[in-house]
Amino acid sequence: MTKSSERPPKPAAPTKAKAPTGWRRLATPYDPLTSLVLTMPVFLAYHLGLLLTDLRNGADLVTGLMVEVLDRSLLGYVALTLAIAAGVILAGRRLRASHHLELRSLVPVIGESTIWSFVLLVSVGWLTAQLVGGAWLSEGTLLQLGPRTLGPIERVVMAAGAGFHEEVLFRVGLFAGGAAALERWAKLPGARAAAIAAIVSSFLFSAAHYVGGLGDAFTLASFTFRFFMGLAFVALYRFRGFAVAVYTHTIYDLLVFFVFG
Repeated sequence: MTKSSERPPKPAAPTKAKAPTGWRRLATPYDPLTSLVLTMPVFLAYHLGLLLTDLRNGADLVTGLMVEVLDRSLLGYVALTLAIAAGVILAGRRLRASHHLELRSLVPVIGESTIWSFVLLVSVGWLTAQLVGGAWLSEGTLLQLGPRTLGPIERVVMAAGAGFHEEVLFRVGLFAGGAAALERWAKLPGARAAAIAAIVSSFLFSAAHYVGGLGDAFTLASFTFRFFMGLAFVALYRFRGFAVAVYTHTIYDLLVFFVFG
């Protein structure tokens, strides 16, 4: 009996999901690869901006850590930035095989995020006032990432840093990663795992703003406001995608800095 000389067929390459159109676009999160690539301007604005400014009084957790690295060693800061960029590139390469890239979605993402930033500013401010008292919108208009003496460039840099890195840490890492861990290791149903991860990540998101010597003074109103903002960003990340969460966060901070601050 002779052996067959035929080679086994190659496995079919994974098919890329087609981008939704029309009304389906509003009901479908942006593709992960698209979200990752579209947020690169925010990433670059922050990491290059820190090199071009004299920002040394950032009160947010991310900027405080980055500035400390930059003050200790420019080479170390560049190495850290390149390491983060490398991680982003590797993630993009893994997503490229089975995901669809929509570069033309940048303008729609920014437009949608601008609308969400106004909606959250008003709605979360109103909800906070109803629950813990205070003037409507007061928490939303007075909370900023840093002192009022910051210049325009510094404010843009800090808004970009919070928008990108806080979404990576609290929404991608703690919410998405936490929900996956609870499903796998605690054997919780998906909805319950997501709910627990959303609450925990939002609690930690709010608490992080009071950490360190330059952290804000704690008030119940500001903590409540930030907790609900964390839940809102979780919802945007889950139902609209990473890019919408990042740009909404960034544009919200820019509104607070330049319009309501």
